[in-house]
Amino acid sequence: MVTPETTPVISSTEATLLVGRLQAAQLCAVSPASWDRLTAAGKTPKPIKLGGRVVWRRSDLESWIVHGCPDRKTFNALMVDEGR
Repeated sequence: MVTPETTPVISSTEATLLVGRLQAAQLCAVSPASWDRLTAAGKTPKPIKLGGRVVWRRSDLESWIVHGCPDRKTFNALMVDEGR
């Protein structure tokens, strides 16, 4: 039987497949200003423009972190090698 005490709590951040700049910065433990500089310099995964918003795939950010936060060109090459 599932009770409120045994029901897993999934925050909206964990369930979100796409994240905006503030969430991306938070996930990567940097300030929004630092995130903006890294993105402008091509050092983050490529963002997606969706309905006037700029967002990132959460899975890309997680993979990027696992791979040691390489620059965008290197990260894209790694993803191609992995078949993504």
